[in-house]
Amino acid sequence: MTKMGTRTVASLATALVLVLDGCTGADVGGRAPEDARAFFTGKTMTYIVATEPGGGYDTYGRLVSKYLGKHLGLNHVVVKNVAGGSHLLGTNQIYTARPDGLTLGTFNAGLIYAQLLRRDGLHADLKRMSWVGKAGDEPRFFTVSKRSGFRSFDDVRRAGRPLLLGANGVGNEGYYDTLLLARALGLQVKLVFGLPTRDAQLSMMRGEIDGEIGSASSHRQFVRNGYGHTVLRVGHGEDADAQIPDANDLVTTAEGKALVALVRAQSTLMRWTAGPPAIPDDRLAVLRDGYMAALRDPALIAEARKFDIPIVPMDGATLAKEVERALAQSPEALALIASAVGIPFQTAGR
Repeated sequence: MTKMGTRTVASLATALVLVLDGCTGADVGGRAPEDARAFFTGKTMTYIVATEPGGGYDTYGRLVSKYLGKHLGLNHVVVKNVAGGSHLLGTNQIYTARPDGLTLGTFNAGLIYAQLLRRDGLHADLKRMSWVGKAGDEPRFFTVSKRSGFRSFDDVRRAGRPLLLGANGVGNEGYYDTLLLARALGLQVKLVFGLPTRDAQLSMMRGEIDGEIGSASSHRQFVRNGYGHTVLRVGHGEDADAQIPDANDLVTTAEGKALVALVRAQSTLMRWTAGPPAIPDDRLAVLRDGYMAALRDPALIAEARKFDIPIVPMDGATLAKEVERALAQSPEALALIASAVGIPFQTAGR
């Protein structure tokens, strides 16, 4: 072989290595492709909480993001509160974020109803989001103010007037839960908006509203401090005293049972974490593994006990299936939901 021929063969060999490198993703010199876990090491994550600081979503979001950052090897996690539009603003920001795995967030599960009913302002498609996992699952409580004069659900039923109930805004869990349960139980209610849980409880203490429907953990201390009474629950959990009547036992019609079941189903999806669509599969797998490791971390569990909040994990793959199932409502169910919240059915069409 000539000298020139030797160079040619060497060049072809080098080219072949480069072609194979492009096919396998390996670097010249035998280095492995970037590990998806290594991608997160030393980086900064933005974790969006779609509500104001201080409430239940903020508490869960800060706790989960802190330990998720630890288990991913992140340098820092910036928690960003994006309140407005009953969680719509924050949710839309999560949805449109760069899908690199470094922007996640949490928002109200009531947006499932918003998507089903095609609510204006929701630009996210929950089916397409990258679901990382969820941390909560607890009963829904109907708590009334001590100043309302009500002590039991029978007292509430005998009110003879519309009940003034607090709600943060149109479209969140409390809004839908209140209207669906009112329809199921035959209650007259008037919603007073602009009252997230803490503000609603202050309003109850002042005697301005009668009560609120919300998560058990959000109501626990209010009742313990003697400011009110929990007169009804939906679902089971450590706070669900058997002496508190379960809504499912009080409704007798098929429609009522269906509405209570919807409220319970949504409560099992509380305190979730999601990212924008199209996060690469390998990075999403790392995020999901890190999330579950965070929720099993003894230090997180100890902090959750200190905050008096339950941790009931669900992995991201399972959560994605549950969200898809929640969005796959029949036309009959959609008509029932729309009727209960006072929206013409054609607005809820798909």
